[in-house]
Amino acid sequence: MPRLFSYNDFAGGSEIVRSYADKHSPVVICDGQANYNQPFTVKVRIGKTVKHPNSQEHHFRYIQLWNLETLVGEVKLKREDYGDDPVHIEVPFSITPKVSLRLTALAYCNKHGLWKSEEVFVKVLGIEVD
Repeated sequence: MPRLFSYNDFAGGSEIVRSYADKHSPVVICDGQANYNQPFTVKVRIGKTVKHPNSQEHHFRYIQLWNLETLVGEVKLKREDYGDDPVHIEVPFSITPKVSLRLTALAYCNKHGLWKSEEVFVKVLGIEVD
């Protein structure tokens, strides 16, 4: 099992340490509410404020979106698609929720391992109960 890092692991560190954690941390971006059985867009962005390097030696390979233990989607990243400059990679996922969600993103950096976002709760409106 690979070690899993999060921004909070480094939040108490120096500005340099926090910058390192920021540029590696995925962030789940979405509304806090969604409609039952209707398309809902969730974005995952790498880096809260600091851009991540995008060189052959140091780049992200994939981003995954999870609802608790269920994989919702995965995007394999091609470094070449984002150029050689530091970048905020942002990918959209379209889901059709039938239950309320607890979303977490994972992102894999080829140099610094697997990073986890904070969990985001999405309340799904219009759920019919039998």
